[in-house]
Amino acid sequence: MEVKDIVKEAVTIGEEASFKDAIALMINEKTNSLLVTDGDGVLIGEVTVSDLLEAIVPEYLSGDSVAAHFATGAMFDEAVEHAAEKQVQFFMTTDISPVQETESAMAVAANAIAHRRVRIPVVDANGKPVGIISRRGLKHIIGNALHITDEK
Repeated sequence: MEVKDIVKEAVTIGEEASFKDAIALMINEKTNSLLVTDGDGVLIGEVTVSDLLEAIVPEYLSGDSVAAHFATGAMFDEAVEHAAEKQVQFFMTTDISPVQETESAMAVAANAIAHRRVRIPVVDANGKPVGIISRRGLKHIIGNALHITDEK
């Protein structure tokens, strides 16, 4: 099994795009994560639904005070509106561990295990995203080791 057999197309967004742009892209592309690129198209981060949720929480809140802060729908809506223009670069995850498209499926599995990640970005030799290995791809790597194939 090769990376090309399990990679799916990644959805990318620029680091200067807004929170609102990110959620709209996720909804329209039916994805839960976006790969973030710099002005040259090089991978620099990832935005997940969890990152979006964290972006709406005011910095002065933590723990149980977060739940109290969002006690009403109006309070939640206000926080989301406040985050709408926040740039992706300020809430994206930068701790990513991409693999190159030429690496083996075993290298992908080792990366996922070492970094405890269920989505692995795939980049070309210049660091530009070419796709992503999702949970489904990781399941196929494990299944392949047990000689289990997709019967579709």
